[in-house]
Amino acid sequence: MLTPALQIVLTLRGAFVYERGSWHSLLTANQALFIAPGDVSRDRFVDENVLDYMLVTPHLDAIGTMVGDTAAAGLKKLARDTRVSGAPAGLQHAASALWNLCRHGRREDIEVEQSAVELLARIVHAAGIEQRTHSRAVGNLIGAAKELIGAGRKRWSLTGIATQLQVSPAYLTDLFRRHEGISIARYQRRLRLSRALVELPHTADIAALALDLGFSSHAHFSTAFRAAYGETPSTYRRRLRAL
Repeated sequence: MLTPALQIVLTLRGAFVYERGSWHSLLTANQALFIAPGDVSRDRFVDENVLDYMLVTPHLDAIGTMVGDTAAAGLKKLARDTRVSGAPAGLQHAASALWNLCRHGRREDIEVEQSAVELLARIVHAAGIEQRTHSRAVGNLIGAAKELIGAGRKRWSLTGIATQLQVSPAYLTDLFRRHEGISIARYQRRLRLSRALVELPHTADIAALALDLGFSSHAHFSTAFRAAYGETPSTYRRRLRAL
């Protein structure tokens, strides 16, 4: 098999052998495989157990906007030779999170986007690439992000927020989580759910409200609402109307 571009193989479950000429390596969830462009190789299964893996092909010319220019330059250098590195617990967690999120029917675009950015950041860290920090005051940056998310009814994407604030999505994701204790996606979802608390008693069409709040369906909205408040939107509306 000829690899057309840098590819990163993350094993989620099971094991296989990667062979290139006389060189071979056993890959499990504890290893990340970085395959250089032009590499000719073949894979070999080691047993009959289930094998699940994720193949990441980063667009090196565009990845700087996601995880920063330093990381993009590091990945370009990494693309010169095939190598195996350790897959820390954080990388395993990020890979599985994105894998399961994409397989789940009820998801939000910003959650998938954020999960992909976190995975790229973990890949960069596992590859030993140091990321450049930003000098902008953390409090000002977080405050500006919260102001964008909370103003009006616009549903911001992670990339849109980062672009507006002139930082990389990976940097903003990590900083926001450490500063606020929750992800940007969850913070945004909480704001939309708080709006639902106010508007539900007066709405005639819960499905229309769900779409207006940015949820993909009535079912998605109901699941999120019940997880946050312990009752369904219809039960909440009925209880408030009965007061």
